[in-house]
Amino acid sequence: MIKGSINKNFEDPLGLLRKEAEKLHLLLNEVQITAFGLYLEELKSWNKKINLIGRINDHEIVIKDFLDSLMITKYLPEGSTLIDIGSGAGFPGIPIKIARQDLKVGLLETRWKRVFFLKHMIRLLNLDNLKVVSSEDDRFKKHFDFSVSRAFGSTRKFADVSEPYLIKNGVIIAMKGKNGEEGLNRELPDLEKNGWMIAFKDRIQLPVIGHERIIFGLRKTCFT
Repeated sequence: MIKGSINKNFEDPLGLLRKEAEKLHLLLNEVQITAFGLYLEELKSWNKKINLIGRINDHEIVIKDFLDSLMITKYLPEGSTLIDIGSGAGFPGIPIKIARQDLKVGLLETRWKRVFFLKHMIRLLNLDNLKVVSSEDDRFKKHFDFSVSRAFGSTRKFADVSEPYLIKNGVIIAMKGKNGEEGLNRELPDLEKNGWMIAFKDRIQLPVIGHERIIFGLRKTCFT
């Protein structure tokens, strides 16, 4: 359990996931819950070999990785296409795809050990329209409605990496900690000079533990 955050008699991690996802208007069925359970076990197993994540506690993974990833689903219209830049262990792309099977999701990752893990999970979960994207594959250029990431400190760098993959008027969605707005404000003049404008900005709290997050979207409004 997370010390000081979750009662020792709290429900099992997947029960917590189901309940908190419902508050996000995501009704997870048994197949989806089973998929999350399988993903959880594979993360812990592979983590012993290639250090995918920095935590091994089931409740922490559910809250800080699964539910955190699902916080952005409300910004994604039905049938959207989404690329997860620097996907790593699959966050936020894989949890989003499990919960929203109407979406088409690409996972962009360059570290080969993590690529092996992502391809393993795609085979294991057997989800349609979930693919690992190679940066050398031009088929995915100008292909996605949204780009998301938890991996970039610099929003400008995230925007630069995302732009080749986005359709016209595509949106990047950045997931930041509670001080993320300060970084955005510093970078915004430069982003605006390059044609990026704020599409939305929200402050949220992570379920159960209440950690503050800021999520903001930027849309490219001019093209060269």
